[in-house]
Amino acid sequence: MHAALAGSPVPSAEALRRSAARLVAALAAHDDAEYRLAVLKRVVRRLGEEQYPLFLRLLNVIAESDDTRAKRLVADTFGTALRRMDLPGGALSSWGATRLPESTGPLAASALSGHFFGATPRRLLGPVEYLVVWHLQRTQRVTLGIGTFQQALAKLIGLLDHSAEARVLYPQKLAADAQNELEGAYTRTTREHLAALARAWQAGLPPGDIARAAAESHADTPQRTWIVRDL
Repeated sequence: MHAALAGSPVPSAEALRRSAARLVAALAAHDDAEYRLAVLKRVVRRLGEEQYPLFLRLLNVIAESDDTRAKRLVADTFGTALRRMDLPGGALSSWGATRLPESTGPLAASALSGHFFGATPRRLLGPVEYLVVWHLQRTQRVTLGIGTFQQALAKLIGLLDHSAEARVLYPQKLAADAQNELEGAYTRTTREHLAALARAWQAGLPPGDIARAAAESHADTPQRTWIVRDL
């Protein structure tokens, strides 16, 4: 994956590979599915809320590897999380809660600090939902570019497809999320994209086609004034 993580040093490719290998080793050391889920959630917790994109990058490293057993271990752990409705999630600010500070002149950079966004309601999102919201909605993060979004989403779905349970339960969850208009976490456009993603996934399409289905109505979302960055 490209580019830097906001607010932190850029991990080297070797550092990411070592961290991914340690994560897989920790999961492989235990046969208990619940314990593996606890390990995965502990990794997310130790990274911290603002570093959830780093967790996504670790998942991408595993997805890019040729270690089928490692992929199955991670995917099966997500299957357990989906069954328990307890996904290791990251927080993004709610779309309806993000408001610009009042100002009669140009906005100072300090007005858009983490403290400003930290005051807005946030909701924990699983890795797939996180990528979709990051790409489509205005949150505390700079918008994720469409190319990186599709690439990251395709790799993540390819990884999750190594678990029959995750392959069935995750699109079901996304379809249910797309029907929920009361939560306030998703815009109407985001719900439409989640529904398209769920349909494509349930139809058994290849990961790349699923990612394209999730982004195909992107042109309908105005972005001319948005700042776009890579993951």
